Amino acid sequence: MPIKQSKEGRIATINIDCPPVNAIDSNNWLNLFHIINDLSEDKSVNVIVITASGKGFCGGADKSETRDQIESIPILMDHLWKAARAIHMCNVPVISACHGYVLGAGAFIPASGDFIVATKDAFFGFPGINFKVVVGGAHMTRLFPLNVVRRMILTGESLSADEAFKYGAINSIHDTKKDLYKEAFKLAEIIANKDRKSLVLAKKSLNSTETNDIESGFKSEQLLTMNIDKD
Repeated sequence: MPIKQSKEGRIATINIDCPPVNAIDSNNWLNLFHIINDLSEDKSVNVIVITASGKGFCGGADKSETRDQIESIPILMDHLWKAARAIHMCNVPVISACHGYVLGAGAFIPASGDFIVATKDAFFGFPGINFKVVVGGAHMTRLFPLNVVRRMILTGESLSADEAFKYGAINSIHDTKKDLYKEAFKLAEIIANKDRKSLVLAKKSLNSTETNDIESGFKSEQLLTMNIDKD
C-alpha cells in the first residue's frame, strides 16, 4: 500500500511510500483523507506521526494522471483539498517528520499539521508557477511571513531546513532520518500521555485563533489554477 498506517499505544503512524519520488495520485490523496479521518475519530489515538520512505518526504501530486486526462484535474484537486483539510481539522495533533524534498502538494501535509521536524537536507517549495499551478499560499502563510510566501510562490524557489527553522516553521533539525524519527516519536510520546479530550479542545482552540481561512483560500487557488488557460 502506498499509504500505510500502524499504531502503537496511543501513537498512530502514517507512512508515505509512493516510489520513485513519493508523488501522490488522486486515489491516494483520498486514501490519506480517509485514514486521517478514521484516526481522528479513534478514541484510542492521541497523536499522529507522518513519515515517508525513499529519498524525500513527498514530491507533490502525481502529475502523470492529469497529463493526458484533463478531466481528472478537478478530481485530484478535490481529493487533495480533502486530505489537507482532514490534517488541519484532525481532532488530535499531527506531526510531520520531513526529509529531503517537500514540494508542491507534498508541502500541504506538514503545513496543514501541528508540528514539523526535519532533517538538515530537507527543503520546502512550491515550483507550481513553472507548471501553471498557483496553489500553496493559503497553507504556507501558516508557516512563513507573507513576504516569504510571495517569493516562494512567485519564483518557485525553495527554502532550506535552516531557513524554515529561522522563521519558526519547523520545530527542530536533525542530521539523519534515525535522529529525525527519534525526535518525532519523543514528541509523540509526550503528547500521547496527555488527556485526549484536553488535546481535542486545545487543538480546536488553536485552530480558531488563525486569522486566515485556509480552506476557502485553498479552494480559491484551485479554481484559479483550473481556469488559468481560459481567456
